[in-house]
Amino acid sequence: MKDKILKLKKWHSIVSSLLFIASLFICSYLVNKDLSEISLSHFGINKETSTIWNTSLFIVGILLWIDSIRNIYHFFNSFPNILVFSFTTSIIFLLLTASIDMNSYIHNIFAVFYFFGYTISMFIFGKMLLKSDFRIGITSILISILCFIVPSISFLMSDALAYPEIVHTMFVLIWVIFLSWEIEYKNFLKKIGF
Repeated sequence: MKDKILKLKKWHSIVSSLLFIASLFICSYLVNKDLSEISLSHFGINKETSTIWNTSLFIVGILLWIDSIRNIYHFFNSFPNILVFSFTTSIIFLLLTASIDMNSYIHNIFAVFYFFGYTISMFIFGKMLLKSDFRIGITSILISILCFIVPSISFLMSDALAYPEIVHTMFVLIWVIFLSWEIEYKNFLKKIGF
């Protein structure tokens, strides 16, 4: 049973990543605009891409929430309320971002809350895990820091929202994949002396 759960967890993370990447490429192709000129939310209001983008965003959001809760349950003996609350709240903000038209001011507020909320949640997750599982804990902290710094630098360099949004999402998906393939990841770290 445990092996089946591990396999499901691995496939789950791959499906989440591929769904985001596929919908990004499909919507980029259909809209035919330079990503430096738009935010990803533009796909949600464009007639040709709104159904594809919003549906995939909802699915990815739900999959991220399931991954987050499963990771909390897997790595902690108890169920830390702070982590459940922070991950759940940030995913709710992501779903609200997807469901509210980007022309509304509140859409941007929800997007910012998701960006900071999920990043902070990963950081807290890593910090709480440092004593019991240093490798996964430090990885979570490093990815959360990169999840904040790299998109911020990207935004400052280009003023485009799509690139920072893509970079942030890629770091989140990398974190999900590392946790899904934790045994292989830890074995790799041991081989290189960490």
